[in-house]
Amino acid sequence: MKDDRYKTLRNPNTAEIIVKKSRFIASASPVDDEEEALHFIGKIKKAHGQANHNVFAYVINEQTQRFSDDGEPSGTAGRPVLDVISRKGLVKAVIVVARYFGGIMLGAGGLVRAYSEAAVKGIEAAGKVERLLYHELNIALDYHWVGVVKREVEKAGGKNFTMEYGEKVILKVLLRPEGLEALSKRLTDLTSGQVIIKTGGFTYY
Repeated sequence: MKDDRYKTLRNPNTAEIIVKKSRFIASASPVDDEEEALHFIGKIKKAHGQANHNVFAYVINEQTQRFSDDGEPSGTAGRPVLDVISRKGLVKAVIVVARYFGGIMLGAGGLVRAYSEAAVKGIEAAGKVERLLYHELNIALDYHWVGVVKREVEKAGGKNFTMEYGEKVILKVLLRPEGLEALSKRLTDLTSGQVIIKTGGFTYY
């Protein structure tokens, strides 16, 4: 089975700090994969085309981690942003920090501190969230069982309900894997076997 859970950013957001007249604008976002991270980076670079530097870092998983100093001295920009993401325990996360130079040199140490602070502020603005692994379930039932079944699924911790109405009702729901066996038995007992539960794939929610 996939990893049970992971921590990432909640929503795309931005934050800005000013250090010795230089503006550092951090844009942070959750992403599903490297392709999405690169698309986000491209979008932010376009939005901040006049910036002196568009530094980025992203972590998809332990194997896929990238960063760029984008013209800043080596090790002073992209790596500090990547280190912040890693220290926060985040995966599937990307941060781009646009720097508009204010005319005052910051030095290597100053750059590391500024890019690190910008990354932290970006994460704070975006927020953090823990995504848990869920089973996708399709439960087919007659109309008169809807109330009973829905209550039981809610009690079992079901999330993200949707209903499809046809000859039968199809209740689509996400359920933590460890709750599947008990819920299946409970619904079978309550309805005398008149529900059909089909498991789909896994997803994070």
